[in-house]
Amino acid sequence: MREVAIIGVGLHPWGKFPDKTVVDLAAEASKRAIKDAGVDWRDIQAIAAGVYKWGAESGMVLGQSLAGRLGETGVPITNIYNMCATATSVLRAAYLNVASGECDVALAVAADISPKGFFPTRGDDPTDPAHARFSMVGLTNPGYWAIDCRRRMEKYGTTEEHLAKVKVAVSKHGALNPYSRYKKEYTVEEVLNSPVVSDPLRLYEICATSDGAAAAVVCSADKAAQYVSKPITIAGVGLGSAMYGDTSARLGMLCFPSKPEAPILSESVAASRMAYEQASVGPEDIDLLELPDNSSWHYLQYLEALGFCGPGEADRLLDEGQTMITGKIPVCPSGGLSSFGEALSAQGLQQVAEVVWHLRGEAGARQVPDAKVGMCQTYGMMGNSGTVILKR
Repeated sequence: MREVAIIGVGLHPWGKFPDKTVVDLAAEASKRAIKDAGVDWRDIQAIAAGVYKWGAESGMVLGQSLAGRLGETGVPITNIYNMCATATSVLRAAYLNVASGECDVALAVAADISPKGFFPTRGDDPTDPAHARFSMVGLTNPGYWAIDCRRRMEKYGTTEEHLAKVKVAVSKHGALNPYSRYKKEYTVEEVLNSPVVSDPLRLYEICATSDGAAAAVVCSADKAAQYVSKPITIAGVGLGSAMYGDTSARLGMLCFPSKPEAPILSESVAASRMAYEQASVGPEDIDLLELPDNSSWHYLQYLEALGFCGPGEADRLLDEGQTMITGKIPVCPSGGLSSFGEALSAQGLQQVAEVVWHLRGEAGARQVPDAKVGMCQTYGMMGNSGTVILKR
């Protein structure tokens, strides 16, 4: 397997764009990544594309739709749908295209147009578990997160103030990011005064749903210098699924194991282990971390699940300011999902773009000093997760 580098990244800003299609978003992100890479559309030898079901038919075949917009060149196109791990899976597919020697330059692109509010089910089929989850039980995503958050509070003493501090921390980072949707800096008092959505989680402690797109151009490392002066190495790309006995309140399920026989968030533990092994690094080597802060609970729990601290210790890291840009392990310097909103199938590549900018030293006011190794982590429904580790 050949070494592979990212030579270009691009984003369409996150937000709500009622006058744009999912292909519009993907095309803008792709053109920015291609320009950043110093290549031409005709240099792209393979495309891996991903989108969630909200993109309609043109979204489910996003790669072909994008080629129809930017130019049909006959290259192999793979379309991927893997819940919140979609963008990571897309990058992994493009990476394997190049690492295997099948091609030298490939495009990874993902886009999403989300519905307003909580993600709903589609259709009224009573045999569909999603129908029961949403229509009969009324258990939306924050309900699952609240179950695990309440358990954490009972077990480790996490307080409502800790949950509010998470929002305060990521809002400070998001305010510095020109691509983020929300740029307001919050205080603990403002967060604690926001309405309770699913006890104990409040409105400002849960990410919104957004539209967005991101893309990356990957290239064989031996040819990357032909295009750019600062290629970023893809050191590890891990995918994981849930392990039996994980007592997490797993999205999509209506019951959960009562006896712990596997780590909580086991799909993410598996994905990160794979990536650590591929990259020959551990948590102690990571200079910045983009994690899926779908809620304040995720922020705290993922620091522990990924090995950055022991069980129940994430609260202390937050209290001490160690997760800020100048801290021991900067977490979500982009502002995270809290500042962007969840564009489900695109967020993994948004994280990748953020880490690339930091490793190049191009992140501006939110730059993590002397960043050499960065990590991205996504979290998805039905127990799937993706991890990317990048090095300069």
